[in-house]
Amino acid sequence: MPKPVFIHIGPDGVADEALVRLFAANGYKTVCHEKGALASEIIFAESRDQRPLRQRPGIRLFAGLWRAAPHWRPPLEAWRCFAHLARRIPHARFILTRPDPDQWVIERLTRDEGAVARCHAFHRNVDELALPDLWRAELAAHQQAVLDHFGDDPRLIVVDLPQEDPATLAARIDPMLPMSHLPFAQWPTPTGSAIETAMLALYDRAQDRPRAPRDWAADVAAFCLQGGRPGPGGGTQGFSGYACTWDGGPLVRDLVKGGVRQVAVHTPQGGTPVATGPEGRHFKVIRAEGVINDILRLGRRDPVCIDMEDSRWMGSPQGAAPDRPVLCHNRRAGAVGPVLWPLPDQHAIGLPGFDPAAAPDPTGFDDKEDRIVWRGMISGNEMREGVRPGPASHVWLAQLLQAGDNADARDAAWQGLCRTSRLNFVRRFMGHPDFDIGVVMAFAYRHFAQDPLLAPYCGPRRGRAFFQRFRYQLCLTGYDHGSNFISALDSQSVLFAEDDGWQVFYSGRFRPWEHFIPVERYGTDILDKLDWARSHPAECKAMSRAARTEAAHLRDAHARRQMMTHILDGLAGAR
Repeated sequence: MPKPVFIHIGPDGVADEALVRLFAANGYKTVCHEKGALASEIIFAESRDQRPLRQRPGIRLFAGLWRAAPHWRPPLEAWRCFAHLARRIPHARFILTRPDPDQWVIERLTRDEGAVARCHAFHRNVDELALPDLWRAELAAHQQAVLDHFGDDPRLIVVDLPQEDPATLAARIDPMLPMSHLPFAQWPTPTGSAIETAMLALYDRAQDRPRAPRDWAADVAAFCLQGGRPGPGGGTQGFSGYACTWDGGPLVRDLVKGGVRQVAVHTPQGGTPVATGPEGRHFKVIRAEGVINDILRLGRRDPVCIDMEDSRWMGSPQGAAPDRPVLCHNRRAGAVGPVLWPLPDQHAIGLPGFDPAAAPDPTGFDDKEDRIVWRGMISGNEMREGVRPGPASHVWLAQLLQAGDNADARDAAWQGLCRTSRLNFVRRFMGHPDFDIGVVMAFAYRHFAQDPLLAPYCGPRRGRAFFQRFRYQLCLTGYDHGSNFISALDSQSVLFAEDDGWQVFYSGRFRPWEHFIPVERYGTDILDKLDWARSHPAECKAMSRAARTEAAHLRDAHARRQMMTHILDGLAGAR
């Protein structure tokens, strides 16, 4: 007879950590939350009717069966999946903690500085003001559903917090697992501001919610749909290895190879439809999953093809022609086939540049340093005369790593890196009195910042306040459209943006000389454009005001949903 496993099926909150402390104090191994991996695993297993939590021998307690970060991924509440857990893990015991509803709501509203509340509101398509009543009703329904399901089944242990003290629970567990140590006499109470303070913060955010013009959504969708017709053939050769196809059902398939992706579209017990899967998948597959969740939040299940790879050349004169419309986060201007869609992990409302709660730039144009600022990763490609550039920077970085102590191989890799657009620009203007620029290596490449060849150009990551010190912010092409475009526009600085030939979903709303100062490819005329800006401060201020006004429209959640609806309607009409 295996030792019992205990699973916490009460709601997320302070009880999770308290149970972990109780079990750990008595020498038992526990697993809690794992950054949402437990919730993902359970819900994915439920979608496949498989047993979850297999590869964790010796664990006596599973708690924290929820996920609420990053906010652009749907919140998961696997503690609601008690029926599947009870059926698939028959020797398990289930602990249902019942918190005071008001205290639990307060703790949830204020957890992680309101991030959990924003995540739930974002994916439920409701104002945060609606969450307290919604959560209370769902908590009561969950508790009743658990009691109805288990009845007098001895596998269920109910703990009313805070009426029953930890000693009472320990005594009930003790016959199955000895519980001789109590790390606390009373259950911890939620911390956080009073309900009045929490609700006032919600009201403030609701009052500050941005509003886009009435025709904004239709205009953006029309731009996104440009060229969204099938090409003259070409099959699937233009698609990346991360491309997916979804027919609106439970399975998501590899668009190129046809196999089933590790993405399940499923309605978990007590929840709403969600696309999810096990942790550890490539982030570009998770991006496609994010697009499906965007569609599900609209209450739709439109069949779509999705390719959220960077630098999609498909449908352009320099790329293969796709044989169907495909949702992409970028395309070349004039390309046929790609239909633009916001990149879930970069363009979602609430992310940098798209966050309604972000404080406005406090420093006026005249009070800023009269210099150009830029920081970024060495993305980008080897510079060439033709439209399509050469090898990507990560190719040269890989060769630099492989070179080891071989001086000739290191030099060849370094020379290749120096021909890539961003590093070339940094090397040209590093130390120039009119520039404050440098390389910030992405986390996966952080060790390169210590390489003697790259170290002189590398520095730490900087926050918004640093960039807002400067009159001129710069957006340089990476593998495609520069990711700092919106965050740089949304300041009292003026943006210098490299002409890169790439489009993303918002590109049709921002025009050179109206919202930003265009810079030639590879920044060849940057000094001339700086001279112009310095001699035309009034025009720079007008561009900055227009850019901030337009950038605010991107943070209107209602308009964003309308835009996505128009895009799906356009795709449906083209079929």
